[in-house]
Amino acid sequence: MVLSVVEPAALWLFVLAIPLLGVIWLGRTDLHRRLGRVRLWLLVVVRCLILAALVLAVAGLQIGRPVNATATVFLLDVSDSVSPAQRVAAFDFIEQAVATTDPDDRMAVIEFGARAMVERVAEPPRPLNRIDALVAGSRTNIEDAIQLGLAILPDAMHRRLVLISDGGENAGQALTAARLAAARGVPIEVVILSAERGPDALITALQAPTTADINQNIPLTVQIESDVEGTATVQLIADGQLLAEQSVTVMPGRNQVAFSVPARESGFRRFEARLIAPFDTQPANNRAVAFTFVSGPPRVLLLTVVPEQALALAEAWRAGGIEVTVQIPMQAPLNPLDLRTFDAIALIDTPANAVSPALQRTLTTYVRDLGGGLLFIGGPQSFGAGGWRRSLLEPLFPVSLDPPSREERFDLALTLVIDRSGSMSELADGLRTQLDLAREAAFQASLGLSRQDQLSIIAFDSVADVILPLQPLPDLATIEDALSRLSAGGGTNIRSGMALAAETIATADARIRHVILLTDGVSETEYADLVANLRTQGVTVSTVAIGLNTDRALERVAQIGGGKYYVVRQAEALPQILLEETVRVANRDLVEEPFTPVLALPTPWLRNFSALPPLQGRNVVAERSISRVLLVADDGSPLLATAQIGVGRVLAWASDMTGRWATAWLSWSAFPRFAAGLVSEVLPLNSDDYLSLSATVTADRVEIDLQARDRSGLPVELGEIRSRISGLTDDVVPDFVQIAPGRYRAITTIDQMGAYLVQVDATDRSGMPLGTVATGLTVNYSPEYGQFAANPGLMAELAALTGGQVNPPPDLIFAPTERSVYEVWPATMPLIWLALALLPVDVALRRLFVAVPDWRPAVIRRPQRKPPEAKPSSSAPAPTSTLPQSDEERIAALLAAKRRRRRDE
Repeated sequence: MVLSVVEPAALWLFVLAIPLLGVIWLGRTDLHRRLGRVRLWLLVVVRCLILAALVLAVAGLQIGRPVNATATVFLLDVSDSVSPAQRVAAFDFIEQAVATTDPDDRMAVIEFGARAMVERVAEPPRPLNRIDALVAGSRTNIEDAIQLGLAILPDAMHRRLVLISDGGENAGQALTAARLAAARGVPIEVVILSAERGPDALITALQAPTTADINQNIPLTVQIESDVEGTATVQLIADGQLLAEQSVTVMPGRNQVAFSVPARESGFRRFEARLIAPFDTQPANNRAVAFTFVSGPPRVLLLTVVPEQALALAEAWRAGGIEVTVQIPMQAPLNPLDLRTFDAIALIDTPANAVSPALQRTLTTYVRDLGGGLLFIGGPQSFGAGGWRRSLLEPLFPVSLDPPSREERFDLALTLVIDRSGSMSELADGLRTQLDLAREAAFQASLGLSRQDQLSIIAFDSVADVILPLQPLPDLATIEDALSRLSAGGGTNIRSGMALAAETIATADARIRHVILLTDGVSETEYADLVANLRTQGVTVSTVAIGLNTDRALERVAQIGGGKYYVVRQAEALPQILLEETVRVANRDLVEEPFTPVLALPTPWLRNFSALPPLQGRNVVAERSISRVLLVADDGSPLLATAQIGVGRVLAWASDMTGRWATAWLSWSAFPRFAAGLVSEVLPLNSDDYLSLSATVTADRVEIDLQARDRSGLPVELGEIRSRISGLTDDVVPDFVQIAPGRYRAITTIDQMGAYLVQVDATDRSGMPLGTVATGLTVNYSPEYGQFAANPGLMAELAALTGGQVNPPPDLIFAPTERSVYEVWPATMPLIWLALALLPVDVALRRLFVAVPDWRPAVIRRPQRKPPEAKPSSSAPAPTSTLPQSDEERIAALLAAKRRRRRDE
């Protein structure tokens, strides 16, 4: 047994015994007289015990009992560098160690790779047959495993960590955690898993210049390490396309393969090298990635559904020294990094239904995250007239597609009357039925409406039903839910549908009230009178005939209703027709009247033009809070506007660039300069004079440094910093922290192999943009798959630092350590209870006096005859005085005398 205290300084309280004994010593005469010798000494002993109990309780007295039980935590390496055979050997070692345990021992298991996880908490030992926890094997983080092992070790036992690994640490600092284990007296026994590697050839690096000119060749060097001789193929991929490949003979040691590729295109070029070797047993280390910035004239991707209508603009841009690529939207790449090879993308009079949702999401990432420029060039099928309202791309428009209403009531009340008869179930394009296209057409028609409009949908076969009651324009989910309830079946009773439409539209309070009838058959009933009645009430009716077997009376019905008649020969054109009809009826998205643009914001490139030619029409748009309006129409509505979206910039030109509205512009001598100015508005600002960006990758840790300087080289304090790392599965937004004047740093972790683009856009304290700066970083394969994945030397160092052994025998794993371990029992509360128990004893010794009865036999107690007392003579001497008696002795004498008198009586 071992005694110890928690607060040794509290033992100084024992000096209180000196004043305590001093007080007793000073009053010893009175205490001896009142209590007697025995009680006095008992009182001294009791008070000393109370003082000792309280002092030891304050000091935290502990009683330690030696223990021999051992708690062992196995740290099992399950990273990718550990082969299945090595893992089986680890299981066998644990099983052998468990066979030597005692019932009181405890065992825990932690598995680790990129991070550590608890496989088994401390419990009675039993063999480990499998592992259930899942950890990423692309890294080996021994530090995390040691820290977690120390955290779950139980107290009051001999404690030991057993590290079973190849020692190939490539994340964390194991020696730091080992010093913590040594400070706690926990040895780390290490079991080295011998490396088992087959023939391996790996790419150690792909070397590429950071920058290059568009007119030069880019030299690329692939560094290859191999431990055997063999034939292999090296492939070079540029921007996702196979560019070249070479068949080489790799020799043991270091090899180099050189490529020289023309730059061809300006922008951000991504290269990847791949090694294909039949003898290789580790394919995870057979690729590497690099970036090169190619400088050259701006590159613009021009997207349009009719390439011919973009020829004039493309030629003007080429005349201004801009490289132009013309494609239809279906040809555009869907990878944002592939689009980033272009400095800007222009959508020329393109409707929303021609741009897939996937491409719209890609364009959003291209602008917001990658800093690309996007131009919206108007026309009859662009902006609101093109169905861009509530699209995925609408938030990027620098202008609002919903112009403010000039009246308090609704602009348009639209009722769609859709045929759902059995004939509508026929296939229209081999995949979709006519009813499917009718649903899409109704949805497209809703995109031509604004928030100042009302919409209702009626479906009919033999009878009619309202599937969407007349209401202010609902959200897209509500419209889709209503259209999903359409199902084909029954006859074609158009009158029932038109009658219900008449009842519905009559309740509308809108500037324009319009009905669109969509059918593919001949009506079983007459309904022209209903249409005529609607016309007298100010309601117009248009008809859409699908196919060749429709009622010839539909054209006459449209004439009676004051609307338009459409014949759809190809069913896939139906959605666009309904959108165009909605835009025509609403009559607010297009204005075809001549006007001359007015300068609203005199930017430097616009001030160079003395006068601007007139335009014959425009798209109607409104200003947004983020807009920077450069040109306006005669009524003050935006014509040319830009905005900053994320780290990219967007531009809207609310007119066309064809002979329909811009005839005078196409023949204007300054048109190439004006067109080039449009592109310059969305190109990133030249930030070389202000910002510099660099990225450093160490394992999976990425440090991004941003420096801001003015033209004289002095630090600039930044206001807002917008940044993004693109190319990852999940978006990563680095958080920059100022580390020095004009210097900012962001630290993040990337554990996915690949090549990534970092872009930063910054402003100064006043909000003035300083530009956009970009850099590339590559995270190649983890060192886990490298040539020197194992590190037995680190394992030996960990054991030596903590007092452990290298490859100890299994029977030592649960043996007690050299350090003495005790099970500690705190004695604070028992000591307090002891002091409390002695307190009444102290009081009793001082205050309680109990007479002891005389139990002698009566014979012994019989009184003896007393001799007659002699009368005192006058000459007899006076009795001598006796010694003073204590209170106890006087009381006892009085009680004895009283008992004698009772017996004498």
